[in-house]
This record gives sequence, structure tokens and C-alpha cells, in this order.
Amino acid sequence: MEHSYRLLAVDDEPDILRTNRKYLEARGYQVDTAVCAADALELLGRQGYDCILLDVLLPDMNGFELCEAVRSLTSAPILFLSCMDDEADKIKGLMAGGDDYITKPYSLKELAARVYAQVRRSSMKGFVIDHQNQLLRIDNRIIPLAQKEFELFLFLLGNSDRILSAAELYHEIWRTGKPDPANTVAVHITRLRHKLEESESVIGRIETVRGEGYRFLPKSETGIRL
Repeated sequence: MEHSYRLLAVDDEPDILRTNRKYLEARGYQVDTAVCAADALELLGRQGYDCILLDVLLPDMNGFELCEAVRSLTSAPILFLSCMDDEADKIKGLMAGGDDYITKPYSLKELAARVYAQVRRSSMKGFVIDHQNQLLRIDNRIIPLAQKEFELFLFLLGNSDRILSAAELYHEIWRTGKPDPANTVAVHITRLRHKLEESESVIGRIETVRGEGYRFLPKSETGIRL
């Protein structure tokens, strides 16, 4: 591994912390954990982090307030993990300084992909993922993406260098048992490729692996396995 990213996971449920930590550490991350805001702030005062995973419902301070406090200490990406799924809560999290918001329950694959997208975003010059508006900012260019294109891009980015079958992409992005996944995926891959083709030198490219599926080849290697 070329670089091991360090994460801070904050949640008052020890089982969730244990599960997330085990999964992320198996994929090359270093993970510190905290069960309350006070512990999180103490760790942040001693250690820098590449991404912070933040629950909203904490025993001593709500996650939105903690997010604002964290923002005074670091510019690292903040990813909310919460059972609060109202649109107003998501907007509140983003306005407090969060970079992304996942509602529980979520798959560990999705969690790893979102984390990877955040740490890559923070390390890629001239490349920003705008989750709130579902678009990419490449230097002075803005690339708007449809909802499924955006979700597909995040999943490909989060699983860089791994060959993903059309069936796996269909299952992870569309989450439905409807037929014809190969054609649906192919159409969206074509649209996404077309939107990204002028920015391949910054982001990377989507490769078709004949008979197997698709693989995203990022511009710069990071050494994280998802």
C-alpha cells in the first residue's frame, strides 16, 4: 500500500463501531473510534484524520453540533452515518459542514465506496465531488450527473481497479430484481463515459473488460482495496 488513510469513526453503538472498523481495516485503513463527542474531540486534538465518520445521535452532543466543532479543527471530509433519513436532516448535516450523508441501514460495500470517494476527492487536485448537487467540478468545469450516473460513478470510484460485472453494478446501484441489467448498465456507462471523457486526464477512465464487466482506472493510485 502506498498510503494508509486514517479514519475517525464516532458512534454510540459499539457493535456498529466494531463492524465498521473491522471491515475498513481489512481494506487498508487505520481506524480510531469514539463513542461520544468528548472522546472524538480529544482524539482530534491529538491526531489528524483523512475522513471522519459521524453519527448524529450521540449522548453528549448531537452530531450536527459536533460537526461544526470539528470544522474548527480540521478540513477533513465528514461523512454522516445516521438513522435520521428526513431530507431536512440531510440538508442540516451538509450545512453544518458535512460532505456526505448515509442513512442506516447501509451496506458495508457502500460505506467503503463513500469513504474512498471522500479520501480520493480530498487528495485529487482540481477534482471535487459535490454530493448535494450531484455534480463534479473539474478545475473550472462543472459536470452535472443524473442520479444513477452519480451513484454509478461513486461506486466505480470506490472500487477502483476491480472488475465489476454488469450484474453486480445493477444490484448495487438499482437494487431491484427487474430484468435486463446488462443493457441498463451499458447505457448508463456509455452516458457516464461521454460526460467524463474530456476530464480523463484528471479523474481517470472507465475500461470495458470484454466478457467480464467494467473497471475504473483512476488517474493516481492510492493503494486502498475495497
